[in-house]
Amino acid sequence: MRYILLVLLVVSYVFSKSQNIVAYSDYQKKFFVFDDGKFRQLEFQPVLSYDIGDKCVGYVTNGNHFKVYNNRIDYDLSSMVRSYKVTDNLVSYQVGTQLYVFENGKKSLLSRYVGNYFADDSLVAFFDTENYFFQVYYKGKVITLEDGLLYEDISLFKVGSNIVAYIDAYNNFKIFYRGESIELLQTLPAGVEIGRNVLAYIEPISNYLSVFYNGETTVLENFKPKSYQAGYEKVAYITNMDDFKLFDNGEVYTISSFKPDNYKLKDEMLVYEQQGQLFAFYKGNNFLVENYIPTSYKFHKGTIVYFDQNGYLNLFRNGERKILTYENVNDYKVLRNVVIYNEGMNTTKIYYNGKEYSE
Repeated sequence: MRYILLVLLVVSYVFSKSQNIVAYSDYQKKFFVFDDGKFRQLEFQPVLSYDIGDKCVGYVTNGNHFKVYNNRIDYDLSSMVRSYKVTDNLVSYQVGTQLYVFENGKKSLLSRYVGNYFADDSLVAFFDTENYFFQVYYKGKVITLEDGLLYEDISLFKVGSNIVAYIDAYNNFKIFYRGESIELLQTLPAGVEIGRNVLAYIEPISNYLSVFYNGETTVLENFKPKSYQAGYEKVAYITNMDDFKLFDNGEVYTISSFKPDNYKLKDEMLVYEQQGQLFAFYKGNNFLVENYIPTSYKFHKGTIVYFDQNGYLNLFRNGERKILTYENVNDYKVLRNVVIYNEGMNTTKIYYNGKEYSE
């Protein structure tokens, strides 16, 4: 009996310039996009849901139509969409049993009968239940990785972008990387974590912490670490001796000789709490953000936003702090290089490229 147990793990690899698009609903539930310094109202009625990528905003209207805003054009793609995902470079969505992808202003049918699927960055991985294929959409093409499948197992299903890791029908651990299938192990590794261009895992026999990075496999630690996380070409981990380390673009940094109280590796930035202080490691530099732990903080791609001890909303970027507002803030988000916050009596403001914008 042939089958496939998938551990779909897709890693970001394509580098694209952020378009600085954010979307939000105001206090009247009208739906807006902020696109590179300009506001545009897309819907007068509340939307049912939305998702944001580097190039697109996907959303379901009050009338249950699925639309995509891309390159200043609003596309009406379908009604009654079952599910959708907006990544940095494309949009995947399911209508009935059919799976579609939208990329660069065009939509394409990937499968007439799709099973489980997921997408991230520039890749969609999916089961075609009509032909019993496991396939990926990558760079405009559909590539079959496995065929003749009898059923699918989703218990370990994960997807990131541009690397797909999976166990084939013969229990081999493989990855799809840069358009090629590579066999890494002949058995299932433990604790696979994914970032962009990097895959971290525990080797099943030795318990070594290993990484696959830029086409090569490297052992980082000869003993199983206490924890680890993957980001953009990075792996942060706490060793069995409590050393706090970061694998970053092929180099290993010792961040601290004792473990942090909490840490999060997200995209390009490592943020961690230690001895009552908040730190960030970014582009080879270790920054003290604050000598206390803020009550609330969020970060994305090099930007940290948080409430200081006076309750003011602050921004930390490249070692510099800035108070965004002295007003009472109801809610805030950080998306790429844009900060969106609602202050006072439901006034939405956006901080982008050193300037403050309001509707």
